[in-house]
Amino acid sequence: MKIIAAEIKHIEAVVDIFCAAFHKSITFFTPMSSAVKEAFRDFFALLRDTFDGGFMVAVDGNEVLGYIVMADDIKKLWLRAIFSGFLFKIFSKAIRGIYGVGLSTIYRVVLNKLCYVRFEATSKPSAQLLSIAVSPKCQGRGIGQKLLQAGINYLSSLGIRRIKLEVRPDNAPAVRLYEKYGFKPVGRTRDLQGDWLIMVKEL
Repeated sequence: MKIIAAEIKHIEAVVDIFCAAFHKSITFFTPMSSAVKEAFRDFFALLRDTFDGGFMVAVDGNEVLGYIVMADDIKKLWLRAIFSGFLFKIFSKAIRGIYGVGLSTIYRVVLNKLCYVRFEATSKPSAQLLSIAVSPKCQGRGIGQKLLQAGINYLSSLGIRRIKLEVRPDNAPAVRLYEKYGFKPVGRTRDLQGDWLIMVKEL
């Protein structure tokens, strides 16, 4: 097993892992479908284009076992989404029904993201762990720990001194993992689904 920078060919597997890991959160907004996965493929492609070396996958041969996305500066994501035409593309696809969701679902997703933007606007700037997940069949092998360490090492190599993340407070295994790697609770925020525990690591 090795950890490498994600390539376009890995996006499909990353989306499958993401959908398995966060099935409950996704279905809070919409039933799972191939059309919904198309939306996630577009979004993860945007993340790869934006964060490059911060988007890593754990692979064994051609199989993707897990992934991590570390954002050195979250503002880069918003700027690329706006100026690359990404927002227009996803809005156009949504209106044409390619993502299989209606306007009410789009409204709820946008409202949820506004909760996140409010948190970003009121918190101290820092790099961020945006997403991490391991394939269900590969859990228990320490892959998540290796991905997290690789992500921390990457941000440290850029001279970054502060990393934050949000995790659901009832996700005890994830909270324990982050605490093991030096993340400390500093507060809470909230979206449509409930509370997030905010954790920070000083490098």
